Amino acid sequence: MRLLTIILILIHSNLLSQICVTDEYNKPFIDSNPKKYRLVEENLQNYHKSKTNSEIVIPIVFHIVWINRIQNLHDSVIYQQVEILNEIFNTQNTDTVNLTDTLKNWVGNFNIRFEMAYRDPNGLPTTGITRKKTINPHFSYWNDPVKKPHYGVAPWPTDKYLNIWVCDLNDDLMGYAQFPGGPDETDGVVIDWQSVGNQIYPWIPLKYYEWSRGKVLAHEIGHWLNLFHPWGNTYSGCGEDHIPETHLQKNPIYPERNCPDTLFSECQDSGRLFIKHYMDYAGSSCMVCFTKNQVLRGLASLHTYRSELINNYIPQIAISGFENTKIYPTFVEDKIYFEFPEYEDKIEILFFNLQGQLLKKSTVENKWFHLIYPYELVPGFYLINIYHNNIKVFSQKILKNP
Repeated sequence: MRLLTIILILIHSNLLSQICVTDEYNKPFIDSNPKKYRLVEENLQNYHKSKTNSEIVIPIVFHIVWINRIQNLHDSVIYQQVEILNEIFNTQNTDTVNLTDTLKNWVGNFNIRFEMAYRDPNGLPTTGITRKKTINPHFSYWNDPVKKPHYGVAPWPTDKYLNIWVCDLNDDLMGYAQFPGGPDETDGVVIDWQSVGNQIYPWIPLKYYEWSRGKVLAHEIGHWLNLFHPWGNTYSGCGEDHIPETHLQKNPIYPERNCPDTLFSECQDSGRLFIKHYMDYAGSSCMVCFTKNQVLRGLASLHTYRSELINNYIPQIAISGFENTKIYPTFVEDKIYFEFPEYEDKIEILFFNLQGQLLKKSTVENKWFHLIYPYELVPGFYLINIYHNNIKVFSQKILKNP
């Protein structure tokens, strides 16, 4: 049975030969103004030398565009995706153990924290998630319909937010992103809804297993930071990605290559290829890091072409006191007790299973003590999130006993 599963994964991964269409999406912009993009590259190369790597906060908004209810991903799946992003862009992901000691020396740390937007463009509170039921069953990168109000959602101001559209992309595409230098009104990232989250969910088909667990969005944000595929943005391969340690590469490395540590270059460059980074197609189980020069290039891009996004960031005022919230017992029989600090307005208590599905919701107003009888919950693990004025202030796992 295990052999059959492996064979099926290999067959499906061969079908998914083109995962990302960032190169195709950006080609009209580059062709229409090549001088501008040459200047972008020159400025990046000139910037590389300086700047310390202090933490950068990037506000993000997810626009979920759906036609079938299952595509309307729950907030918790989006939060799980953001957690994975913050692990990846701070080298806190544990799968770097897949790297040899030599390759670990080339791992870079962006020190970027992605934060869900807490104010919309009108200054009103938001969860950082918008939702739109569309009439379009599938989306293409051509003409960018997902970013237009008729079919999708117009971007929030791109000098204040990183816009991420989640939709059903056609032809088994997983995502695309806009390089620096493109139009402000289309800037951002688009990903397929089946790639979102931090795990393989029940709704993800077998052929997408290697494009799940949040790695596709890391790849596309890499493009948004002006990182190229390691074969360069060319159709023939052996193009320049401006990353010395990856070396010139002729073709993508797909999951069926079984995630080698390195391979010999098939280009005139006889160096060895660095395989296990996010900008190739080696699959979620193999994509585990950004390299040092990818980090330098991405930060140069951010500081030179999206500095307003950094400078416009306004930290959210911390809500104090809720760290003293108590939820007990951890091993639940028939009652769950909640103790809250002093607060105003109301609190929402949300119960999720580990697949991110909302199973129970309770609202509390002006009470410091609350009791819930979770009779409808079957035995198993659950995540309890507590929200105050639409802001998550506390989270804890529980185990419902049989």
